Amino acid sequence: MRRMLAATLVLVAGCSLGSGPAANREPLESALIVGSAQSPDPVLARVMELKERGVVEGVVVYESFPVRIRLRAPRRVIDELEAMPRAAQSAPGDRSGRR
Repeated sequence: MRRMLAATLVLVAGCSLGSGPAANREPLESALIVGSAQSPDPVLARVMELKERGVVEGVVVYESFPVRIRLRAPRRVIDELEAMPRAAQSAPGDRSGRR
């Protein structure tokens, strides 16, 4: 339920306009970023931080696990988000991390 509420809030907030003038901005590219299996998700947290600063636009968070995030951002930001470490999602019945 929390994820659905968070996704709805992100969708509504993602529809707002950026605050900076377009002439001073880097060109934006569309990307689909896959989040982490961690909770809370550090990739999603970074996207939300960048959105608040007006660096990324059109943020849409898809309800999936791990979360998928559609956004528009400068290439350097997309590269940063894609390079973030992700926790691996364990398969059902996988006890490799336990002793």
